[in-house]
Amino acid sequence: MDVIPFLSFISRWIIFVVVAYKFTKTKEKGWLLLSLAFFLNAIEAENYVIRPLGLQINPAVEEVLIMVNAFLIGFILLWGAIHIKKPTSEVKDVMYFAIFSSAAYIWVFIMSTTKISNLPYSFTLKMLFPLAVYGFANMYTARVLYAHVPKKDYVAMLFPVGMFLLGALNLTYPFTRNIKWFAPYGFLMGAVFRVIMAIGAIKFVFYPITPPRREKRAIASRNFYLFTNPDEVKRTFPNLFSENNVIMITRKDPRMFSMENDMLIYWITKIKEGTIDSNPRIFAMSPTKIDILIDLVTKGLKQGYNVVYIDAFEYLMLENGFESAFKFLLSLKDRVIAENGTLIFVVSLDALSEKQRKLIEKEFMKYE
Repeated sequence: MDVIPFLSFISRWIIFVVVAYKFTKTKEKGWLLLSLAFFLNAIEAENYVIRPLGLQINPAVEEVLIMVNAFLIGFILLWGAIHIKKPTSEVKDVMYFAIFSSAAYIWVFIMSTTKISNLPYSFTLKMLFPLAVYGFANMYTARVLYAHVPKKDYVAMLFPVGMFLLGALNLTYPFTRNIKWFAPYGFLMGAVFRVIMAIGAIKFVFYPITPPRREKRAIASRNFYLFTNPDEVKRTFPNLFSENNVIMITRKDPRMFSMENDMLIYWITKIKEGTIDSNPRIFAMSPTKIDILIDLVTKGLKQGYNVVYIDAFEYLMLENGFESAFKFLLSLKDRVIAENGTLIFVVSLDALSEKQRKLIEKEFMKYE
């Protein structure tokens, strides 16, 4: 059983480092908050966690530290999950957090009094609320992350699955911590779930993208063009797909594109998810998983693809709403420019309202 503290300690730091790396790449508030939560979890105030460092917590403050840590990590996890799930938090979200934060402070204050501490089952009573917050926060965050896992990527799926199981295990902690025969098995399960999380997190963040077979770059870099139909693109850039390494985001049947072109195609569909073909490389992607799509396109650009062609905006708008689809488009544009690429955006302006059309035309120039 001596290996358990080391497994727990190492896996906590692996999860933190991987999630922090995810934040450095996305610069999104949700991943920053999750990074903070996992950092606090890595330095959690439990003796079995810091034992590998030769440290011991003062028994007089141990229970208070556990309560504070559970509340703090739980709230940060929830806040991060909310930001990952939706672009901005609402007033009601802030109100809920204000109420729960106040309740948490009052709980810690009352549970720290000598009258409560002298009760026979004081530990169980003290930990009921904070461990409930911590456990459900892990389970809720796991559900949010699960929605961002590419279908059938069973290794990446270990990240949210392990996190959900860890959250469920922590719900039992107030009752099982002082059961001597169960405690070692509980710590073992916690360590195993964290190892599972660490393995899944690595695959979740470092989703592999194969570089293009040969380097091609015929079109000028750091440009973004607006076209109203695919025929305009063909007339303007007749050799777009043969002379460049193109990432395509499309609603069209991907098999209609030439097998000779070295393209990376993301087919936006609800029919299926995952790899469809390897020549050209075709991946089916749900229209609601635009966060995953942004990450995959960014990785493709870093691997050597130089053009992003998108003609699926109307469908993304239908499934996610104009605001979310437009934010996705702006993020896509920023990342293409940052990687010295070119964005070809094809959209029927007639399908948009006047306000939507003006926003599009403000950010993208029509190719003349």
